[in-house]
Amino acid sequence: METLKFKLTYDWKGIMKIKIIATLGPSTKNLKTVREMVLEGVSSFRINFSHGNEEEWNKHLKNVRKTEEELRMVIGVGGDLKGGSVRLGYVEEPIKLKQGMELKMVNKVEDHEGNIPLPNDEFYNIVAPGDIILMDDGNISLKVEEVREGEVKVRALTPGKITSRKGIVIRGKEFNIPSITEEDLNSIKFAVKNSMDYIGLSYVKSGEDVKKLRKILAEEGVEDIAIMSKIECVSAVKNLEEIVRESDMILVARGDLGMQFPLEEIPILQHKIIETARLMGKPVIVATQVLASMMENPAPTRAEVTDVAHAIAEGVDGIMLTGETAVGKYPVEAVKWLRSIIEANEERTNVELKPIDYDIQKRFAHSIAVLAESISSKLAIYTQKGRMAIRIAAYRPKIQIYAASNNIKTLRKLTMVWGIKPIKVEANDYKEGLEAAYQELLKNKYVSEYETVVLTYGLIEEGEHIVKIKRKV
Repeated sequence: METLKFKLTYDWKGIMKIKIIATLGPSTKNLKTVREMVLEGVSSFRINFSHGNEEEWNKHLKNVRKTEEELRMVIGVGGDLKGGSVRLGYVEEPIKLKQGMELKMVNKVEDHEGNIPLPNDEFYNIVAPGDIILMDDGNISLKVEEVREGEVKVRALTPGKITSRKGIVIRGKEFNIPSITEEDLNSIKFAVKNSMDYIGLSYVKSGEDVKKLRKILAEEGVEDIAIMSKIECVSAVKNLEEIVRESDMILVARGDLGMQFPLEEIPILQHKIIETARLMGKPVIVATQVLASMMENPAPTRAEVTDVAHAIAEGVDGIMLTGETAVGKYPVEAVKWLRSIIEANEERTNVELKPIDYDIQKRFAHSIAVLAESISSKLAIYTQKGRMAIRIAAYRPKIQIYAASNNIKTLRKLTMVWGIKPIKVEANDYKEGLEAAYQELLKNKYVSEYETVVLTYGLIEEGEHIVKIKRKV
């Protein structure tokens, strides 16, 4: 188990229940920017393995861990696999599209004649006249006019700019590509080697895809890397429940969903995914085009603010910034704005405190949440793997939740879970962990001796269970 050489402290600008996850990229490659984003509310970071290389990823990781040590905070970091995506080849100069413009897609790794290089045989086998090709989270739309061997004539339906390595979809069609590619295997090994906290499984189609990744992680000798399944294709929506059941976390990837489904259906799908994940006790995060206008502007639009507030009301665990912090002009400002929106709206979370299902662990979690809320106390959980903390958080109780552990990996994963404040303690067993958690709360003035605090840990197979209520009379 990894250990830290410092005593962790926690409060900088208060405690937010909705977590902010920021994507690292060219705009956030220096230590100063990473530090500023953490101070403004980022609790976890994401590296997109579809872009950059191991040298760049290592620099991002180094910045996060150095920030964690300097600020004495718990910070999570994970990586998204490229997955079975189809991406453009190398575009020498950005192709500027005008509406109605005609051009060709060619089966080449790169092209120097103004065509769009797309090196993928299957694409040319399944594409047909009339198909709609989308890229850049749906901002670019092309209509197929004619198909020849290794060449497709298209007409631009939208203006835009095409650059290298953009992922593409054909609306209503899916590519028969394995969910985990050879390239992904190298990324998984990088994540394992560098003790990353979660892996984002892209273009997951079924629960079997999740099992496959879990098996690979087991073969690599790790069980403490969480799997975040990204719901972004037709099959994922169709097999949503089995995917949620097998996953540790769920991400609503609205960009790709918006390319597979009509845009007017995305709010409905978002609600369905959030509700399914929460009712099955799994953390769920919303991503893509959250504050997209801030890639170029220092303030969001009213529509974006409303969109974020809507996700908060639905009970999402966290909100992920992607292009805004990876390549946008105002990464720190985007975090500040997102924090401001969360603070103004998170009390509007519209989730009832009621039992999720008949699973005994979830029922126990529900009873603890009801107890703590009914006596208006704070709640502290000592946990080894974080499961009971996640189960309690799924009920969205209107109290402050602290999760204490001697396992830093567990605490880092909890940085993406609704309402949980992670606390590092030293303890040899669960009973000792409860007392250590309480003393840490007192020391950091999260509670006073005269406040009521419920202390618990998850159900264990052997021995009696203890729920303590601390209060000095």
